[in-house]
Amino acid sequence: MKNNLPGLLLGSLLLLLSTLIWGQENNASRTDAADFDFGVAELETNYAGFPSKVTEANRKTYEALKARCRKEVTEGRKPWEALGELYAWFDDFHLRVGRFATPYMQRELPSYETMEDYDPLPTYCKVTDRTFLIRFPSCDGEYPTPEWVNESIDAYRASGCENLIIDIRGNGGGMDGIFRPYTTLLYDHESRLDGAKIRNTPAHIAWIDKIEVDWIQQLKEEMEKSEDEFVLMTPRWIEISYDSISPLPRRAALIIDATVASAAEQMVLTLRACSSRTTVYGRDNTMGCLDYSNCRTVNLPQSGITLSVPMTRTCRLPDRGIDQTGIAPDVRIPLPLPNELTDNVDEWTQWVAANLEK
Repeated sequence: MKNNLPGLLLGSLLLLLSTLIWGQENNASRTDAADFDFGVAELETNYAGFPSKVTEANRKTYEALKARCRKEVTEGRKPWEALGELYAWFDDFHLRVGRFATPYMQRELPSYETMEDYDPLPTYCKVTDRTFLIRFPSCDGEYPTPEWVNESIDAYRASGCENLIIDIRGNGGGMDGIFRPYTTLLYDHESRLDGAKIRNTPAHIAWIDKIEVDWIQQLKEEMEKSEDEFVLMTPRWIEISYDSISPLPRRAALIIDATVASAAEQMVLTLRACSSRTTVYGRDNTMGCLDYSNCRTVNLPQSGITLSVPMTRTCRLPDRGIDQTGIAPDVRIPLPLPNELTDNVDEWTQWVAANLEK
């Protein structure tokens, strides 16, 4: 009788090894599924756009996509990539899974990669003896800072120029408050803006509880008392009214492009509402990233990748949203893209200055 002990031992080792590998893969798939399920829960429970964007007409489509993405995760697809595809279905640039939703977005934005150097930088200077330029490429408050904003206005007033160009190309947003001095400068009539509602969830209540501002704490108390799915975060209408009107500039321009988003789009809407002397110039519409905003960030529990989930929706909805189209300029600039946009006075700025001086 042959001795099969070596073969039996080898078979046992292979069986043990395959069991260990299967166990590791199974644990990995469970871990990945946990990340995916966490991201789905954030989407469905907390995203301000979910209740209105998932309707009776498209719910089956959404559920089928979710089921497919989850199945692919259990088969080895990275959960953040699957979540990126699922989040992109909502066509909201504020709703993000790191950068992994971008390749799946339904809208393709105009590209400025053909320019030799597209890097808008904060700057202010004279364009001509009659027109002054302020380039304001960010609302994040880090640079340009609020102090810089006031310095730019002081420099304009000292210039003696009758016209002002505020160039916000490249401004992807940040905080609304930082552009308020420009609103005060250009304001010439009372107006009002749409307010916003916050989706009333425990996660959002916990998030704003950390903000030690009186009106935020009052909002938290209102949310805790209310059983409504959405609670007004601001008044329904936000009044714009100042005690005085600056005599200069006589004419103003706001230059936009397709990268203008979020708080920078709010700047466009605000100035359109309260400044009849301001004209919006550009070639492309803005990005369209404002209807759902005030994002809460949270990390996936296993991978640590950051989700960005809008907590609020504008009262412009459902009839006057901008996300699907962006904001169109009042005047289309009939020029090709400039070769360079940094801290220079580029061809578009010169064209707008000439237009203001007509």
